[in-house]
Amino acid sequence: MKKDKFINGYNVTNPKTQAEKVLVHLLKKKSITSWDAIETFRITRLSAIIFNLRCHFNIESIDTSINNKHFTTYVYRGEMS
Repeated sequence: MKKDKFINGYNVTNPKTQAEKVLVHLLKKKSITSWDAIETFRITRLSAIIFNLRCHFNIESIDTSINNKHFTTYVYRGEMS
């Protein structure tokens, strides 16, 4: 049986919480938007999850505009030192 891997208390091998799911997504894809979170995980409060993850991880907010639609893209920059 494979042992679960934890990063700063977050289970990244077998994510169960919304925060763990978002973190694993950021580790794999390097970025996430609110729409990604809604479509993939049915998470509607991505900004609150990002706020909590920022206690342990460097996550940058980038204001994005496509076809006059404005949203934030969150980009994973690594663990806090």
